[in-house]
Amino acid sequence: MTKIKKHKLLFEDEIEGEVYGVSSGFSDYRLAWEMNAAFSIQFEKKEKPLFLEDKKSKKQVPFFFYQYANEEDFVQFTLIKNKQNNSLIKYDNALMDYFLVIQENYILTPEEIIRQLRSINGVVAVFEFNCNEFDFITYLEK
Repeated sequence: MTKIKKHKLLFEDEIEGEVYGVSSGFSDYRLAWEMNAAFSIQFEKKEKPLFLEDKKSKKQVPFFFYQYANEEDFVQFTLIKNKQNNSLIKYDNALMDYFLVIQENYILTPEEIIRQLRSINGVVAVFEFNCNEFDFITYLEK
């Protein structure tokens, strides 16, 4: 009689989505308005903030954000300001003013997104990031 082999499958929780760093002098509502026009979406400012732990002070800090979810395509856009309440979401990316998180995106390529973001008059620079570097994405509403 042969011994039965057991195989364990280990899955890492992989975050689905794309993250773009946006450098802009615009206020958050103005950038959201410009992105609404560029992407034909309708951002809404969420009443309930996202509470994240500040890496330096270890305190929970509220971060307000704008979000848009398309019911038909299941795509979700989230625009969040990097620096709020004297705290940063990502200290190693302190020069980024905003992060745009796009989840379940099956309609736009990264090149199209970057091109459309760069076409906005007040946007200085756009950078693509690995979404697994941003742990706050798992806390965003779906």
